[in-house]
Amino acid sequence: MAPAATGPVRCGLCSAPVDPDGSRCGECGLAWTGPTPPAHDDPRFAALAACRRLPFRNGHVDVEGLALGFETFRSLASRFDRTATLGPLARRLLGHVPVRLLRSTVTLADFGKVRSASADVALGCIARAADLPALVELAANHGAGFAAIAVMVDGGGDDANRVRAALAAIPGLPRLAIDAAPLAGDFGAQRNRVQRLAGTRWVLHLDTDEAPDPRLAANLAAIVADADRHGDKVVGFARLNLVDARPSAFYPDTQYRLVRSDVRFHRKVHESPLPGLDWRTVHRSLGGGLIHRLSRERVRARSIQYEAMAEGAGHPQDERLLLDDWPGIPADLIGAREPG
Repeated sequence: MAPAATGPVRCGLCSAPVDPDGSRCGECGLAWTGPTPPAHDDPRFAALAACRRLPFRNGHVDVEGLALGFETFRSLASRFDRTATLGPLARRLLGHVPVRLLRSTVTLADFGKVRSASADVALGCIARAADLPALVELAANHGAGFAAIAVMVDGGGDDANRVRAALAAIPGLPRLAIDAAPLAGDFGAQRNRVQRLAGTRWVLHLDTDEAPDPRLAANLAAIVADADRHGDKVVGFARLNLVDARPSAFYPDTQYRLVRSDVRFHRKVHESPLPGLDWRTVHRSLGGGLIHRLSRERVRARSIQYEAMAEGAGHPQDERLLLDDWPGIPADLIGAREPG
């Protein structure tokens, strides 16, 4: 019998691949002592998140062989549906003075204490007219949880009218903002049109083959409130790629999709809102994730399409990981777990 396939060693906090002989995750910043990285179910994570207050010294929270910078600690707290707040003076000085001078306290609270009844956030989509059935399904399943739905259609006025009519027929949806413009090979420009169109402070950008998992849908208002309290402008989430319904090894595939509407995207392909932003205004939340459903044929076709749009944008290394299964994926990353 052939031996069971083994995947990369992964960070216990964010599940990114890490060097098995290393001591730090390059994705989330978690650092550890000991011969191996902590596992996904390491009890130290839950114990830290359950605390009410923890000392912050030399730029880190250091507990039982784990060292977490403030943003890493915020990510850990969000994995357990909690928030973490640094003292106001230390927060202002973070990144401006040597970390050895920072002495403060991190205070934790449940998401439920900051979750508001309604967040000023739009569901933003860029779509082709051919994507209308998928867009209707996305809006019907998730649109009611937003203040608005903003869609930029690749096309002209007639295409926008068809999309508007289809969405208007769905009961319970919020305000609709629908417009059209040719994509012209520039995904960044199209997303910026959504940013201007939305009319809300925040936009959660989703493609028509994506959806928020149950935790993100339930936690969105709390995540927005937490972002506002910390002065964030962009929040990223792990994206689980289900290729022919099987979890892909390409994870966490972090996507920065919750974006203040005054921020602009850059690049025509693999567009991003990050260039030019201060790192202190960017947060990676583990309070939920994105589910991306695509076929193996779509993976291959997308790589060819992106490479034709910009040299190197095909990312063959990503394609290889997308086409690899992740048989050992932790069950809670599938997105079935509801917030506690």
